[in-house]
Amino acid sequence: MATMAQLAAASLIGALLLAVVRQHSPAFAVALSVTVAVAVFLYILPDVAEVVRLVQAYALRGGVTDRLLATVMRVLGIAYLTELAAGVCRDAGETALGQRVELGGKVLILLLGVPVMNAVLSLVLRLVP
Repeated sequence: MATMAQLAAASLIGALLLAVVRQHSPAFAVALSVTVAVAVFLYILPDVAEVVRLVQAYALRGGVTDRLLATVMRVLGIAYLTELAAGVCRDAGETALGQRVELGGKVLILLLGVPVMNAVLSLVLRLVP
């Protein structure tokens, strides 16, 4: 199981390496940044899988439909991947591209939310006489 101390140590080492490498080879620094980010993600992946399993168990006990749970999980995945991709763009000095990635992630999340909003609205309309 990942600990915050291990993640912090790995991130600090990565940041120090990036600071040194960026002075000599900015292009290689971007590749190193992506590599460190992916390594950290892979390191915490077992913990993410455990969280997903727990959320699924709670959803089952609470009567949440599989469709709604899948939508929520997709939204979370899009949010995390968007943040990762936008951060890499900013690290590469491409702030405008990072902002477009964030906009794209927000639009995708809104699209996933439309069926949920429709279901909530339908429920409210059925409850109101």
